[in-house]
Amino acid sequence: MGFGSTNVRLGTPAVNRENLGALLRLLEPGEVRVIIDKTYPLDQAAGAVTHVLEHHASGKIAITA
Repeated sequence: MGFGSTNVRLGTPAVNRENLGALLRLLEPGEVRVIIDKTYPLDQAAGAVTHVLEHHASGKIAITA
């Protein structure tokens, strides 16, 4: 199963109103997708770090309160 073409852009933009607005304009129509591999409650944060360090994550890991 193919995923088609993928454009990946990396950068470290400043967090400000202008950049957050630009990000919102990309997220709303679905031009940018965030892939969350797994969520962990805060009391299992050590397990989340282990998951990432062992290269098991196929997306972002989220820690929830």
